[in-house]
Amino acid sequence: MTAPPAAPPGTTAARATLAADIGGTWTRLRTGGPGAPVERLRSPSRLNHPGRPVTELRADMVDMLCAAAPRGAAAALSFGAAIDHLTGTVYGSAPLWGAEAEPYDLGAELRRRRPDVAWSLVNDVTAALADFVVEHARHGTRRIGYLTISSGIALRVADLDSRRIPVDDRGLQGEVGHLPAMVTGAAPERTGLLCECGAPDHLASVASGPGIARVAARLGIDAGPGLPAWLPAALADGDPAARRLLELCVEPVANLLRTLWCLDPHLDLLGLGGGVVEGLGARYADELRRQLAAPASYADPGRDGAWLAERLVFCGPGAVDPLQGAERIGRWLPGIVR
Repeated sequence: MTAPPAAPPGTTAARATLAADIGGTWTRLRTGGPGAPVERLRSPSRLNHPGRPVTELRADMVDMLCAAAPRGAAAALSFGAAIDHLTGTVYGSAPLWGAEAEPYDLGAELRRRRPDVAWSLVNDVTAALADFVVEHARHGTRRIGYLTISSGIALRVADLDSRRIPVDDRGLQGEVGHLPAMVTGAAPERTGLLCECGAPDHLASVASGPGIARVAARLGIDAGPGLPAWLPAALADGDPAARRLLELCVEPVANLLRTLWCLDPHLDLLGLGGGVVEGLGARYADELRRQLAAPASYADPGRDGAWLAERLVFCGPGAVDPLQGAERIGRWLPGIVR
């Protein structure tokens, strides 16, 4: 590799940058900062290579990222996995590595392979939150969150007053998709369904994209791979089975939001995005608002439309970008604290 050109006397050379958004299907890479072209590569993942051993998939991931990083770069990675934000240890990612549960210190391996690069690794929802904050936080917002509902479900919350994103002793926050789904009453159509992590009755078991497909099968809806296209059209036509499907799958999300506001009254703004929210659009938003308006108890007497409009933002396609968030995460890194 040739040496980079020297900076003129009396000046400091700008540091090269790499931003990456790594998902189960695609990895997006950008060098040169915002506005530079984005390279899109198929991720070395279990989704794309179902027969490849996890050890080889991980090695392929490190090879890809090390090859993409310019010499001496500052690299900010948005990673679609449960990750220790302080060390870069990855605890698990079903789309990337299936059911593999052995933690992998990706950050340490990247630093070993490319010690010239300053590596920063965050979860993709953390990166999405960093982007959401810039676009939507307003004067007086105290705490702000972003909830993604897609092939998985996760939440991230930041305190704007202190500019902190608190994490637990493993460097995690908001892996709510792998908590038990909060539902009212027994509904056999969604009971006992397995999450991608292998456990039953998680929030993601019923409310994620694959979860909605599982509930649809229980309801006898035979849409197969065409479900994402069938469901919005069926809802528009008032199909009773489609309406029941949406009701069952939105309820645990509504109960999650009720719990968040009960525990954190200063959570002033919450963005909802991801493939499910984007794909169903106004139908999803309307059903969630309808359920949140219903009184649950004196602890939650129901939320009217004006109250929800002040606190919920439904993000359409492209409205929140984890790649752009990775480029913006630097100002947050000192505030990611245990």
